[in-house]
Amino acid sequence: MDKVLSVFLLGLSYGLVLFLVATGLSMTMGLMRIVNMAHGALFMAGGFVGLTVAQHSNFLFGALAAIAVAGLGGFLLEVGFLRRLYKQEASQVLLTIGFIYILVNVAQWIWGSFPKSGATPGFLSSSITIGAVDVASYRLFIIGFGLVMAVLLWLFQDKTKVGAKVRAGMDSRETASQLGINLKVLFTGIFALGSVLAGLAGFMGGKIIGTNLNNAWQGLLLSLIVVVIGGAGSVQGALIGGIILGLLNSFGAAYFPSFSSYIMYVALIVILLVRPAGLLGRKFSHDSNEALERASAFTSKPGKKKVAPRAVYLESPVQKRLKKYLPIVAVLALLVVVPPFVGTFTQSMITKVLIYAIFAMSLDLIMGYTGLLSFGHAAFFGMGGYTFGILILKTGITNFWPAFIITIVVCALLAAVIGFLTLRVSGVYFLLVTMAFGQLLYAIANKWMSLTGGKDGLPGVTKPDLGWAIHWTPLKFYFFVLIAFVVCFFILYKIVHSSFGKTLIGVRENESRMRSLGYNTWMIKYTAIILAGVFAGVAGSLFAQFYGTMVPDHFALQMSALPMLMVIIGGGGTLWGPALGAVAIVLVEHYSSVYVQERWPLILGGLFVLCVMFVKGGFSRYLSSVWAKVHFGGTHVAGPGQVAGKEAEL
Repeated sequence: MDKVLSVFLLGLSYGLVLFLVATGLSMTMGLMRIVNMAHGALFMAGGFVGLTVAQHSNFLFGALAAIAVAGLGGFLLEVGFLRRLYKQEASQVLLTIGFIYILVNVAQWIWGSFPKSGATPGFLSSSITIGAVDVASYRLFIIGFGLVMAVLLWLFQDKTKVGAKVRAGMDSRETASQLGINLKVLFTGIFALGSVLAGLAGFMGGKIIGTNLNNAWQGLLLSLIVVVIGGAGSVQGALIGGIILGLLNSFGAAYFPSFSSYIMYVALIVILLVRPAGLLGRKFSHDSNEALERASAFTSKPGKKKVAPRAVYLESPVQKRLKKYLPIVAVLALLVVVPPFVGTFTQSMITKVLIYAIFAMSLDLIMGYTGLLSFGHAAFFGMGGYTFGILILKTGITNFWPAFIITIVVCALLAAVIGFLTLRVSGVYFLLVTMAFGQLLYAIANKWMSLTGGKDGLPGVTKPDLGWAIHWTPLKFYFFVLIAFVVCFFILYKIVHSSFGKTLIGVRENESRMRSLGYNTWMIKYTAIILAGVFAGVAGSLFAQFYGTMVPDHFALQMSALPMLMVIIGGGGTLWGPALGAVAIVLVEHYSSVYVQERWPLILGGLFVLCVMFVKGGFSRYLSSVWAKVHFGGTHVAGPGQVAGKEAEL
């Protein structure tokens, strides 16, 4: 009984810390429909700043400093960036992911990589005996503080005029706007309040969960799980979700240590599939796009630009094919001719580009063409690498072909299972479920040491045995990967330019219309997820052979973020755009490692922000525009308002 009490108090105090960090995100998601991925980074920043100030002054000033830095950070993020991305769900997610990288690297720059213990006021440094259990006074203080904050936030939400405006905005932004509520101010205030709570939780919870760089990602994950369990837009839901998750974690670690790492992700998946709105989540109205635009206080409709008339060139079928395929032939020629004349390092770097390009193109199939925002695509990439590595190292299969075929089948089955479950939800919830599956596989790879090697991974994966003796060199393996890339690109190209590919675009543009025309949109999306999982698995298996190892981090959120950035940089819905994005990422990573090695995450985060804010549609859009102006002969035909031929020169 004493052990149960001890575990209960540990779980309750931990759960109330989770409540504090999650309740701000809950209100933000409920009111603004924004998943602020940088919420965990503000949680981390509040912890570091508050601890530093507390060490040089006192606990109270540390708390105030944590509140100030997190609140200011949230205010600047919403006003300076997110306000411009209203209703652009994918852009919001990618932008805030970029700020995670930036804030984590800045924190590492200032405070180093080693974890730090949180601050504790002197009068709470002792322990109190309850029955036969000694409980740290600070844990009891956190329990009391968390419950008091829950009451205050509930009173704010349900008993004040500002809270009434917040609830009105959650229920219907159109109605709230018609009632004269200034949504611009309301959005900014709630976002800043959520950030303040995150920073306060980072400082107050430092003694319980520690203060470290990993809090940025872990805090995000935990707060999202709490919000999903309790329901967005509900203080009571966040409280219940935090306590449930805290107790599950505490009792799981005490009584089921082998499975404790999986419990939170399983809980997230189950809740999302059974009750996507959460236990106490608010039912939000689904305003039309036009209504949302009218309700928004910061969305303006730009006037229509007059397009200047331009000349038209009539090209023959041969000229059209030449213009269409010349870039592909030119790039392929460069990929064949150049590598033999460069060093082994450059050969390896181009090999890495091709592997990442396959990975990015596989995500483009569901993100760019189908419009599904997945934040767990690394699940298939990691599964491909781990399956191939396990087959080679632990089953006695040495030949490439059976190992590769089995890997493809395993990835297809995994995609079939994940797709079947995730397509029961949509929008933000789809993103969260895919993220949960990726993290669940990450936890399994970390814990199943007998099969996966745990944190040490699977070193020793060999280059492919194709059935005949090959002395593998970097150049030979490069050409092997090049062949795989060409095959994958050709198959994907045929898929997206087929009638099936056109239905994918139709689903992305207007799924309800496609459904009304008789298309089974669920099956279309399901097929796309399976195909994307297969090609991501191919990339993962090549990656394992290239590096000779796989580690659990290849399942992690950071790995899923990379192909998303490649799609954004290059341009989704093109295939070759994400491949171009892979080139950009690998080159930037290389030169960053040479000149500013420790600042690579900062540069990567900056790329996220710059591309989301300024590179609309990706580089492929601009390159296509330039290429469209190139003509291989053809007959000049006057456009509207123009005069053709010599008359135009008079």
